[in-house]
Amino acid sequence: MKSTILKYIIFFLISILAVSCNNDDPIIPVNNNYIKVAEAISINSSFKVEMYSKDSLFVGYNRLYFKITDNSSGISVNQATVTLHPLMDMVSFKHSCPVENPANNLPVDGYYEGVIIFSMPGTNSWTVGVDITANGKTETSLIHLTKVIATNPVQKIVVIDSVMNAGVLTQTKYPISLVVPPTWKVGINPFEITVNMMQDMMNFPVCSDLTVEITPEMPSMGHGSPNNVNPVYVSNGHYVGSVNFTMTGDWRIHMVVKKGTRIISTKAYFDIFF
Repeated sequence: MKSTILKYIIFFLISILAVSCNNDDPIIPVNNNYIKVAEAISINSSFKVEMYSKDSLFVGYNRLYFKITDNSSGISVNQATVTLHPLMDMVSFKHSCPVENPANNLPVDGYYEGVIIFSMPGTNSWTVGVDITANGKTETSLIHLTKVIATNPVQKIVVIDSVMNAGVLTQTKYPISLVVPPTWKVGINPFEITVNMMQDMMNFPVCSDLTVEITPEMPSMGHGSPNNVNPVYVSNGHYVGSVNFTMTGDWRIHMVVKKGTRIISTKAYFDIFF
């Protein structure tokens, strides 16, 4: 009797494995932390693109997650090159903002992760073109965004470098965004920012040659904190250091921004409340 039962169990397990091996569509776990922002079909209807985030879209550093499906078969696309093209239509003119395209053409848990650093709030004014190269095709999906909100305190600032050369004033704008960790805590926290250069209204190359010095202050209590580490350039426009919060409350992270030995700004800061 036991031998018969054992045979049935073995047969059942083999059957499950056989079905699993014949399924070409990878199993994608449901991630309840993601909020679906919008979706769109590509221009020639080959792909469906769904865009997700973990919070409302805001001015600053937004991590975004894209699920791509073959529109005819309904099978998830598990290898693709994805390029993002955000655009804000202000009626009289249009502009873009910094992006970080998905670095890997293989999805993680079924999602391609990228970043858009929205430069302005807007209602029904932002779109995101998503170029997809997969299955021997290249097509674009155009995703319309309902809203991008402003935050208080702000998570993006702009530092302007003004240089006078032979009587000609040249101004270069550097958008700086705060990369907010999952939580702030009492003690040592990562302090990470991104810095881009505004080349024109459509192009924002990463900036790797600035120096940033930080000084935390708690304005309501009139003190700072020790053991802070100035952010240094690591890659792809990211500068990483650490900040020490000695208690909960309102903190202001003052930043001195330099280009070489020349000071660009002494008035830049980010406010943090926790």
